[in-house]
Amino acid sequence: MNTKDITEIQEPETIGSRIKDLRKKAKLTQKELAQMLGVSDAAVLYWEKDINTPKLEYLNIMAPALMTTIDFIMYGKTDTSDSVVDYRPVARMLPVLTYVQAGTFTDVRSISPHEIDEWLPAPPNAGKNSFYMIIQGISNAPHFSDGDYICIDPDVPLESVQTGEMIVVSCDGAATFKALVREFNQLYLKALNPDFQPNIIPLTEGAEYKGKYKGKFTPSQKFL
Repeated sequence: MNTKDITEIQEPETIGSRIKDLRKKAKLTQKELAQMLGVSDAAVLYWEKDINTPKLEYLNIMAPALMTTIDFIMYGKTDTSDSVVDYRPVARMLPVLTYVQAGTFTDVRSISPHEIDEWLPAPPNAGKNSFYMIIQGISNAPHFSDGDYICIDPDVPLESVQTGEMIVVSCDGAATFKALVREFNQLYLKALNPDFQPNIIPLTEGAEYKGKYKGKFTPSQKFL
């Protein structure tokens, strides 16, 4: 038989093989992916060996971390227009950045998945490059408390932000969260806490606008 007539038999693609391939392309180890998802190393191993299938709650975090979609992980498809997908719509997930990461952030691809410890659901009005930050301090109390998760959209131009709207600005490589004040063709940053000093500072040329506040995420709490 002519060797040209011999076709190579390839193993069928599976959910596990796609997860493994995407993980390697993202340069993540099984342990690193497990830490991002809050599962054991063995859970990722079993997924990749097709022993178990990841639940939706983990797919919701895994897909953006691997720069793909749930659709592709589950079905190997990028377009589902010709089929009915049997799962509920899920929220897009956004990374939670430190103040230093937010200070150097440009878009979602500027931060490696290795550097993200937490992902949260995006607000409906958040842009594609939006991210979360965790409030530090009491400069904007009582409206924003220490530990609050705030969503910031870097794609909203500074020119469109009005007085009283909250923004993030990078100063000396770290981010600060304050209300914008426009007055006599000058821009200022104002703390919402009247007892915080300095309460208002000019927005200097060295400061870099990082985005507009889009909403807060409130995690579940224990009340008893």
